[in-house]
Amino acid sequence: MGAAPTVLHLNTEPGWRGGEAQTLYLARGLQRRGCRNIIVAPPGSALLERATAAGVATISIPMRGEFDLRAARAIADVVRGEHVGLLHYHTAHAVGLGSLSTLFFARRPAVAARRLSFPLRSRLLGRFKYTWRVDRIIAVSAAIGRQLVARGIASDRIAVVHSGIETERFARGDRARFRDSIAARLPSGPGTVLVGTVGALAAHKGIDLFLEAAVLVGREMPAARFVIVGRGPDEERLRRLADRLGLAQRVLFAGFRDDMPDVFAGLDVFALSSLSGEGSPAVLKEAMAAGVPVAATALDGVEEIVEDARHGLLTPPGDAPALARAVILLGSDEGLRSRLTSDARRRVAEFTVDRMVEGTMAVYRSLGVGS
Repeated sequence: MGAAPTVLHLNTEPGWRGGEAQTLYLARGLQRRGCRNIIVAPPGSALLERATAAGVATISIPMRGEFDLRAARAIADVVRGEHVGLLHYHTAHAVGLGSLSTLFFARRPAVAARRLSFPLRSRLLGRFKYTWRVDRIIAVSAAIGRQLVARGIASDRIAVVHSGIETERFARGDRARFRDSIAARLPSGPGTVLVGTVGALAAHKGIDLFLEAAVLVGREMPAARFVIVGRGPDEERLRRLADRLGLAQRVLFAGFRDDMPDVFAGLDVFALSSLSGEGSPAVLKEAMAAGVPVAATALDGVEEIVEDARHGLLTPPGDAPALARAVILLGSDEGLRSRLTSDARRRVAEFTVDRMVEGTMAVYRSLGVGS
C-alpha cells in the first residue's frame, strides 16, 4: 500500500479493550505495508500510550461526547495539517464525532467499524449515523452485517472483516508462570483443573452464568478452580455473588492482566459465557490459538468461529447447567480435549492479524484509496 495517503484512526475510548487492540493491530499492520497512520484518541488513553510505544504516530484530543464541536474542529485541523486521505472510525462515538468533523474540511472517504452485535438503538437515527458521510461499514462478523441490513443499511455499504489475533504469540504462553503468579491467591493441588474466563465485567458478558456454572462444576469436580480475568462496572456485585454461592475459596478475580498468552496457557478449560453483544470475540480465538479447549455460548458471532463438537463445545446462552456440563466434559475427557484443540488451532489460523489488515485494505481500495 505504498501509494496510500495518511489514514486517521479515531478512537474515543479511554480504556483498553478488544476494539482498541484491533485499532493498534491495524495501524501497525498498515504501517508495515507502507501506509502512514495517525491514531487520534483522548489524552491519557491506553491506546495512545501503547501506540506511541509501538512507533505509531499519535495525537491526543480531549473529547466530550460525539457532539463536541471543539473536538470536531481539532480533528479537522489534524486532517488538513497532516494531509489525511481517509478516516477510519473505530467506536460508535467516533462515528458521530468524526462525521461532525467533516463539516470543517473537504470530504475524504470514511470507514466505520462495527464491532458489537447489539442492534442499532434507532432504525432511523442509526441508519443516518452510519451512512451520513460514512462510505463503508466494516462489520466484524456476518451476523453484525445482517443486523445492519435489517436496520435499513444497504448491503453494498457493508464489508465483513473478522477481527484478528497474533496466533503465534498466543501459542507461546508459559503455563507454569501464570499458575505460579496466582498460587498464593488461589490455592490448588496437583490435580487442579483450572477453568477461566476473560472479559469486561459487565452484564452482557454473563459472568453471573460463569459463576453459577462453577458451582455445578465443583460438585462433580472438587479439584476444579476458577479464574476471572478482567475489570468492569459489575466487579463488586460479582464478588458478592461469588461469596453467596460459596465460591470464595475456589474463584479468583484476577483483574486486568498484560500477560494473556501465559494466562491462556495456564488454563485447562476456557469458558465464554456471554449473553449478547459479541461480534467476533478475540478472547475465544486467543484461547483456541493457545491450545485451550473452549466451551462457549452459541451466539451468532461465536458460531462463525467455533463449530460445535469440532472446534469446541457450544451451549445455549443463559443456560448455566449446559455450560457446566460442557466444562465437566472438557475437564475430564483428555481425548476430546486433544481432538478439539487440534482442530481449533487449524481453524483459528483463518483469523490472523494479517488477514484482518488485508481485508481492511481491500475496503480502502474499494473507495479508491491505496493501490
